[in-house]
Amino acid sequence: MEFVTGGTGLVGRYLVAELLSEGRTVRLMCRPSSNRKALLDFLASRGLNDQKLEWCEGDLRDGSFLEDAIKGCSRVYHLAAVVSFHPKDEELMMQINRDATEVLVNAMLHVGVSELVHMSSVSALGRVEGESVHEDVPFENGPDVTPYAKSKFESELQVWRGQEEGLNVLTVNPTVILGAGDFERSSSALFSMVHQGLKWYPTGSNGFVAAKDVARACVLLADHGCWGKRYLLNAENRSYQSVFDQMALEFNRPSPARPVKTWMMGLAWRLSMMWERVTGKRSRVTKDSVVNTHRNHRYETNRLEQTLSEQGVIWHYQQVNETIHETAKAFLEQLSPR
Repeated sequence: MEFVTGGTGLVGRYLVAELLSEGRTVRLMCRPSSNRKALLDFLASRGLNDQKLEWCEGDLRDGSFLEDAIKGCSRVYHLAAVVSFHPKDEELMMQINRDATEVLVNAMLHVGVSELVHMSSVSALGRVEGESVHEDVPFENGPDVTPYAKSKFESELQVWRGQEEGLNVLTVNPTVILGAGDFERSSSALFSMVHQGLKWYPTGSNGFVAAKDVARACVLLADHGCWGKRYLLNAENRSYQSVFDQMALEFNRPSPARPVKTWMMGLAWRLSMMWERVTGKRSRVTKDSVVNTHRNHRYETNRLEQTLSEQGVIWHYQQVNETIHETAKAFLEQLSPR
Protein backbone atom coordinates (compact mmCIF):
# COMPACT_ATOMS: atom_id res chain seq x y z
CA MET A 1 0.00 0.00 0.00
CA GLU A 2 1.21 3.50 -0.84
CA PHE A 3 0.34 6.60 1.18
CA VAL A 4 -0.43 9.88 -0.59
CA THR A 5 -0.94 13.37 0.79
CA GLY A 6 -2.42 16.05 -1.45
CA GLY A 7 -4.10 13.45 -3.65
CA THR A 8 -7.08 15.65 -4.51
CA GLY A 9 -4.84 18.41 -5.87
CA LEU A 10 -3.67 19.00 -9.43
CA VAL A 11 -0.69 16.61 -9.47
CA GLY A 12 -2.24 14.40 -6.80
CA ARG A 13 -5.14 13.28 -8.96
CA TYR A 14 -2.75 12.28 -11.74
CA LEU A 15 -0.55 10.45 -9.24
CA VAL A 16 -3.47 8.52 -7.75
CA ALA A 17 -4.61 7.61 -11.29
CA GLU A 18 -1.08 6.47 -12.16
CA LEU A 19 -0.87 4.22 -9.09
CA LEU A 20 -4.35 2.75 -9.46
CA SER A 21 -3.83 2.07 -13.16
CA GLU A 22 -0.89 -0.14 -12.18
CA GLY A 23 -3.07 -2.11 -9.76
CA ARG A 24 -1.57 -0.62 -6.59
CA THR A 25 -3.49 0.05 -3.40
CA VAL A 26 -3.53 3.68 -2.28
CA ARG A 27 -4.29 5.15 1.11
CA LEU A 28 -5.14 8.79 0.50
CA MET A 29 -4.95 11.32 3.30
CA CYS A 30 -7.45 14.17 2.94
CA ARG A 31 -8.97 17.04 4.89
CA PRO A 32 -12.69 17.25 5.71
CA SER A 33 -12.97 19.99 3.09
CA SER A 34 -11.21 18.03 0.33
CA ASN A 35 -13.16 17.63 -2.90
CA ARG A 36 -13.41 13.85 -3.08
CA LYS A 37 -15.98 13.92 -5.87
CA ALA A 38 -13.64 15.82 -8.18
CA LEU A 39 -11.02 13.12 -7.77
CA LEU A 40 -13.51 10.30 -8.28
CA ASP A 41 -14.85 12.01 -11.42
CA PHE A 42 -11.28 12.40 -12.68
CA LEU A 43 -10.58 8.70 -12.10
CA ALA A 44 -13.85 7.71 -13.79
CA SER A 45 -12.93 9.78 -16.85
CA ARG A 46 -9.89 7.53 -17.15
CA GLY A 47 -11.81 4.29 -16.68
CA LEU A 48 -10.65 3.83 -13.08
CA ASN A 49 -12.67 3.14 -9.94
CA ASP A 50 -11.95 3.54 -6.24
CA GLN A 51 -11.92 -0.14 -5.26
CA LYS A 52 -8.23 0.07 -4.31
CA LEU A 53 -8.47 3.59 -2.89
CA GLU A 54 -8.72 4.00 0.87
CA TRP A 55 -9.61 7.42 2.29
CA CYS A 56 -7.95 8.64 5.47
CA GLU A 57 -9.21 11.91 6.95
CA GLY A 58 -7.05 13.96 9.28
CA ASP A 59 -4.60 16.79 9.90
CA LEU A 60 -1.02 16.74 8.61
CA ARG A 61 0.14 18.52 11.74
CA ASP A 62 -1.08 15.68 13.98
CA GLY A 63 1.82 13.30 14.56
CA SER A 64 -0.24 10.60 16.29
CA PHE A 65 -2.73 10.57 13.44
CA LEU A 66 0.05 10.31 10.85
CA GLU A 67 1.76 7.44 12.65
CA ASP A 68 -1.48 5.45 12.60
CA ALA A 69 -2.26 6.48 9.01
CA ILE A 70 1.02 5.35 7.47
CA LYS A 71 1.25 2.00 9.28
CA GLY A 72 1.34 -0.82 6.77
CA CYS A 73 2.42 1.44 3.91
CA SER A 74 5.63 0.90 1.97
CA ARG A 75 6.06 4.42 0.58
CA VAL A 76 4.84 7.97 1.14
CA TYR A 77 4.19 10.49 -1.64
CA HIS A 78 4.03 13.88 0.07
CA LEU A 79 2.30 16.35 -2.26
CA ALA A 80 0.19 18.37 0.17
CA ALA A 81 1.19 22.03 0.43
CA VAL A 82 -0.17 25.55 0.60
CA VAL A 83 0.68 27.55 -2.53
CA SER A 84 0.07 31.27 -2.10
CA PHE A 85 1.61 34.64 -2.81
CA HIS A 86 -0.68 36.41 -0.36
CA PRO A 87 1.14 37.95 2.62
CA LYS A 88 -1.57 36.79 5.04
CA ASP A 89 -0.76 33.14 4.23
CA GLU A 90 2.90 33.26 5.32
CA GLU A 91 2.33 31.67 8.72
CA LEU A 92 0.00 28.99 7.31
CA MET A 93 2.54 28.07 4.62
CA MET A 94 5.21 27.59 7.27
CA GLN A 95 2.84 25.45 9.34
CA ILE A 96 1.85 23.17 6.47
CA ASN A 97 4.80 23.23 4.09
CA ARG A 98 7.59 23.17 6.68
CA ASP A 99 6.22 22.06 10.06
CA ALA A 100 3.85 19.37 8.77
CA THR A 101 6.67 17.93 6.66
CA GLU A 102 8.76 17.72 9.83
CA VAL A 103 5.91 15.90 11.58
CA LEU A 104 5.53 13.48 8.66
CA VAL A 105 9.26 12.70 8.55
CA ASN A 106 9.25 12.03 12.29
CA ALA A 107 6.22 9.76 11.94
CA MET A 108 7.92 7.77 9.19
CA LEU A 109 11.08 7.34 11.24
CA HIS A 110 9.08 6.25 14.28
CA VAL A 111 6.84 3.77 12.43
CA GLY A 112 9.49 2.45 10.05
CA VAL A 113 8.16 3.54 6.66
CA SER A 114 11.39 4.20 4.81
CA GLU A 115 10.58 5.67 1.35
CA LEU A 116 9.56 9.30 0.89
CA VAL A 117 8.86 11.10 -2.39
CA HIS A 118 8.46 14.80 -1.74
CA MET A 119 7.01 17.27 -4.23
CA SER A 120 8.86 20.51 -3.75
CA SER A 121 9.03 23.45 -6.18
CA VAL A 122 11.49 25.32 -8.36
CA SER A 123 10.92 28.13 -5.86
CA ALA A 124 13.16 26.16 -3.49
CA LEU A 125 16.07 26.36 -5.94
CA GLY A 126 18.60 29.18 -5.99
CA ARG A 127 18.98 31.87 -8.63
CA VAL A 128 22.18 33.25 -10.16
CA GLU A 129 21.91 36.33 -12.33
CA GLY A 130 22.39 35.49 -16.00
CA GLU A 131 22.37 31.70 -15.49
CA SER A 132 19.70 29.07 -16.03
CA VAL A 133 18.29 27.47 -12.90
CA HIS A 134 19.21 23.85 -12.11
CA GLU A 135 19.17 21.52 -9.12
CA ASP A 136 22.59 22.48 -7.77
CA VAL A 137 22.14 26.26 -7.55
CA PRO A 138 22.25 26.95 -3.78
CA PHE A 139 19.23 28.62 -2.26
CA GLU A 140 19.88 32.06 -0.79
CA ASN A 141 17.42 34.10 1.20
CA GLY A 142 16.91 37.72 0.22
CA PRO A 143 14.38 40.50 -0.37
CA ASP A 144 13.18 38.96 -3.65
CA VAL A 145 12.53 35.52 -2.13
CA THR A 146 8.82 34.92 -1.47
CA PRO A 147 7.46 33.40 1.74
CA TYR A 148 6.25 30.47 -0.36
CA ALA A 149 9.80 29.85 -1.61
CA LYS A 150 11.15 29.98 1.93
CA SER A 151 8.52 27.52 3.15
CA LYS A 152 9.31 25.03 0.37
CA PHE A 153 13.06 25.30 0.91
CA GLU A 154 12.63 24.71 4.63
CA SER A 155 10.33 21.75 3.93
CA GLU A 156 13.14 20.25 1.85
CA LEU A 157 15.52 20.68 4.77
CA GLN A 158 13.22 18.43 6.81
CA VAL A 159 13.23 15.85 4.02
CA TRP A 160 17.03 15.80 3.81
CA ARG A 161 17.20 15.61 7.57
CA GLY A 162 15.07 12.48 7.27
CA GLN A 163 17.61 11.05 4.86
CA GLU A 164 20.40 11.63 7.40
CA GLU A 165 18.34 9.68 9.92
CA GLY A 166 17.76 6.69 7.65
CA LEU A 167 15.00 7.40 5.13
CA ASN A 168 15.25 6.90 1.39
CA VAL A 169 14.13 10.25 -0.02
CA LEU A 170 13.94 12.22 -3.24
CA THR A 171 12.36 15.52 -4.18
CA VAL A 172 10.89 16.69 -7.46
CA ASN A 173 10.95 20.41 -8.23
CA PRO A 174 8.42 21.13 -11.00
CA THR A 175 8.06 24.42 -12.85
CA VAL A 176 4.58 25.83 -13.63
CA ILE A 177 2.29 22.80 -13.72
CA LEU A 178 -0.43 22.51 -16.36
CA GLY A 179 -3.27 20.01 -16.22
CA ALA A 180 -6.94 19.34 -15.58
CA GLY A 181 -7.33 20.45 -11.99
CA ASP A 182 -9.60 22.93 -10.24
CA PHE A 183 -9.98 25.57 -12.94
CA GLU A 184 -10.66 28.24 -10.32
CA ARG A 185 -7.33 27.81 -8.56
CA SER A 186 -3.59 27.93 -9.13
CA SER A 187 -2.17 27.52 -12.65
CA SER A 188 -5.34 25.78 -13.85
CA ALA A 189 -7.16 29.10 -13.43
CA LEU A 190 -5.20 30.44 -16.43
CA PHE A 191 -7.46 28.37 -18.68
CA SER A 192 -10.57 29.97 -17.16
CA MET A 193 -9.13 33.44 -17.61
CA VAL A 194 -8.26 32.92 -21.29
CA HIS A 195 -11.62 31.26 -22.00
CA GLN A 196 -13.38 34.27 -20.52
CA GLY A 197 -11.59 36.56 -22.96
CA LEU A 198 -8.43 37.71 -21.20
CA LYS A 199 -7.03 40.73 -23.05
CA TRP A 200 -3.71 41.24 -21.25
CA TYR A 201 -0.62 39.05 -21.01
CA PRO A 202 2.39 39.30 -18.67
CA THR A 203 5.70 40.00 -20.38
CA GLY A 204 7.77 37.41 -18.55
CA SER A 205 8.57 33.77 -19.23
CA ASN A 206 8.75 30.58 -17.20
CA GLY A 207 9.13 26.84 -17.36
CA PHE A 208 6.07 24.64 -17.88
CA VAL A 209 5.43 20.94 -17.32
CA ALA A 210 2.42 18.60 -17.52
CA ALA A 211 0.91 17.44 -14.23
CA LYS A 212 0.84 13.87 -15.50
CA ASP A 213 4.58 14.04 -16.21
CA VAL A 214 5.23 15.16 -12.63
CA ALA A 215 3.18 12.24 -11.34
CA ARG A 216 4.86 9.78 -13.68
CA ALA A 217 8.32 11.01 -12.69
CA CYS A 218 7.53 10.52 -8.99
CA VAL A 219 6.58 6.88 -9.53
CA LEU A 220 9.39 6.01 -11.94
CA LEU A 221 12.12 7.57 -9.81
CA ALA A 222 10.93 5.80 -6.67
CA ASP A 223 10.36 2.45 -8.37
CA HIS A 224 13.91 2.51 -9.74
CA GLY A 225 15.46 3.53 -6.44
CA CYS A 226 16.71 6.93 -7.57
CA TRP A 227 17.05 8.20 -4.02
CA GLY A 228 19.13 10.95 -2.53
CA LYS A 229 18.64 13.62 -5.21
CA ARG A 230 16.37 16.45 -6.23
CA TYR A 231 14.98 16.51 -9.77
CA LEU A 232 13.95 19.69 -11.57
CA LEU A 233 11.01 18.88 -13.85
CA ASN A 234 10.56 21.17 -16.85
CA ALA A 235 9.27 20.35 -20.32
CA GLU A 236 9.83 23.72 -22.00
CA ASN A 237 10.79 27.30 -21.29
CA ARG A 238 8.05 29.49 -22.75
CA SER A 239 6.85 33.08 -22.65
CA TYR A 240 3.51 33.61 -20.95
CA GLN A 241 2.33 35.22 -24.19
CA SER A 242 2.98 32.07 -26.22
CA VAL A 243 1.22 29.89 -23.64
CA PHE A 244 -1.81 32.20 -23.53
CA ASP A 245 -1.87 32.32 -27.35
CA GLN A 246 -2.06 28.52 -27.49
CA MET A 247 -4.85 28.44 -24.90
CA ALA A 248 -6.80 31.05 -26.89
CA LEU A 249 -6.33 28.98 -30.05
CA GLU A 250 -7.77 25.90 -28.32
CA PHE A 251 -10.80 27.88 -27.16
CA ASN A 252 -11.23 29.73 -30.47
CA ARG A 253 -10.85 33.00 -28.57
CA PRO A 254 -8.84 36.12 -29.52
CA SER A 255 -5.32 35.98 -28.12
CA PRO A 256 -4.50 38.42 -25.32
CA ALA A 257 -2.92 41.25 -27.29
CA ARG A 258 -1.95 43.85 -24.71
CA PRO A 259 1.28 43.50 -22.73
CA VAL A 260 1.09 44.31 -19.04
CA LYS A 261 3.75 46.94 -18.40
CA THR A 262 5.78 47.07 -15.20
CA TRP A 263 4.07 50.24 -13.99
CA MET A 264 0.68 48.64 -14.62
CA MET A 265 1.62 45.70 -12.41
CA GLY A 266 2.68 47.99 -9.60
CA LEU A 267 -0.57 49.91 -9.84
CA ALA A 268 -2.63 46.71 -10.09
CA TRP A 269 -1.38 45.06 -6.92
CA ARG A 270 -1.57 48.27 -4.91
CA LEU A 271 -5.15 48.98 -5.97
CA SER A 272 -6.09 45.35 -5.46
CA MET A 273 -4.75 45.29 -1.90
CA MET A 274 -6.55 48.57 -1.14
CA TRP A 275 -9.78 47.02 -2.42
CA GLU A 276 -9.20 44.03 -0.16
CA ARG A 277 -8.92 46.30 2.88
CA VAL A 278 -12.14 48.06 1.96
CA THR A 279 -14.27 45.03 1.08
CA GLY A 280 -12.66 42.29 3.14
CA LYS A 281 -12.57 40.10 0.02
CA ARG A 282 -9.21 38.46 -0.58
CA SER A 283 -7.30 39.80 -3.55
CA ARG A 284 -5.94 37.42 -6.19
CA VAL A 285 -3.39 40.04 -7.25
CA THR A 286 -0.44 40.57 -4.90
CA LYS A 287 2.99 42.11 -5.25
CA ASP A 288 4.76 38.73 -5.38
CA SER A 289 2.33 37.26 -7.92
CA VAL A 290 2.61 40.13 -10.42
CA VAL A 291 6.37 40.57 -10.06
CA ASN A 292 6.91 36.86 -10.71
CA THR A 293 5.07 36.94 -14.05
CA HIS A 294 7.14 39.90 -15.23
CA ARG A 295 10.47 38.11 -14.77
CA ASN A 296 12.15 35.79 -17.25
CA HIS A 297 12.84 32.45 -15.60
CA ARG A 298 14.85 29.84 -17.47
CA TYR A 299 15.55 26.25 -16.43
CA GLU A 300 18.12 23.85 -17.87
CA THR A 301 18.82 20.35 -16.59
CA ASN A 302 18.96 16.75 -17.79
CA ARG A 303 19.32 15.02 -14.42
CA LEU A 304 15.95 13.28 -14.71
CA GLU A 305 16.68 11.94 -18.19
CA GLN A 306 20.20 10.82 -17.28
CA THR A 307 19.20 9.15 -14.03
CA LEU A 308 16.34 7.18 -15.60
CA SER A 309 18.49 6.30 -18.62
CA GLU A 310 20.97 4.64 -16.27
CA GLN A 311 18.04 2.49 -15.11
CA GLY A 312 17.09 1.58 -18.69
CA VAL A 313 14.15 4.01 -18.87
CA ILE A 314 13.87 6.50 -21.74
CA TRP A 315 12.13 9.68 -20.61
CA HIS A 316 10.22 12.08 -22.84
CA TYR A 317 8.23 15.08 -21.62
CA GLN A 318 4.85 15.80 -23.12
CA GLN A 319 5.08 18.93 -25.25
CA VAL A 320 3.48 22.00 -23.69
CA ASN A 321 1.12 22.57 -26.64
CA GLU A 322 -0.15 19.00 -26.33
CA THR A 323 -0.67 19.50 -22.59
CA ILE A 324 -2.61 22.70 -23.27
CA HIS A 325 -4.72 20.88 -25.87
CA GLU A 326 -5.64 18.06 -23.46
CA THR A 327 -6.33 20.46 -20.60
CA ALA A 328 -8.46 22.80 -22.70
CA LYS A 329 -10.50 19.81 -23.86
CA ALA A 330 -11.05 18.76 -20.22
CA PHE A 331 -12.06 22.33 -19.35
CA LEU A 332 -14.67 22.43 -22.12
CA GLU A 333 -16.00 19.01 -21.08
CA GLN A 334 -16.57 20.36 -17.58
CA LEU A 335 -18.52 23.28 -19.03
CA SER A 336 -20.74 21.23 -21.32
CA PRO A 337 -23.23 19.92 -18.70
CA ARG A 338 -23.96 23.52 -17.68
